[in-house]
Amino acid sequence: MKHTIIILTLILTLTSCNRTEKKATLLLADREAPLGWNYLRIYPNKTFEFESRGLERKGDIYAGTVELKNDTLYFKYSDSIPKMGNKAILTDKFVSYFDGEYPERLEIKKNELKTE
Repeated sequence: MKHTIIILTLILTLTSCNRTEKKATLLLADREAPLGWNYLRIYPNKTFEFESRGLERKGDIYAGTVELKNDTLYFKYSDSIPKMGNKAILTDKFVSYFDGEYPERLEIKKNELKTE
């Protein structure tokens, strides 16, 4: 009986561990949307993910590569381009998209990007 309890405890502990691998990020920015959240994650290998998440758990993810020149981020999407466009101004506190169908502004939570 004692061994059974130990084995069950080990199984429950191992299965409850979060096995998702977190990538290192250089920039994290987000904002609360009317019915969800928008997230921007930029990684050290110059790739990015822009996620628009609604009330459902899984949202739309737009991915690609990014280049920073002076204070402007240039996004090259792998697939479709979201409505906020592919260019944004980077300030100390915000990432502000400016060339799409509507402006989008995300608050920066972490920024380790270096200008070229």
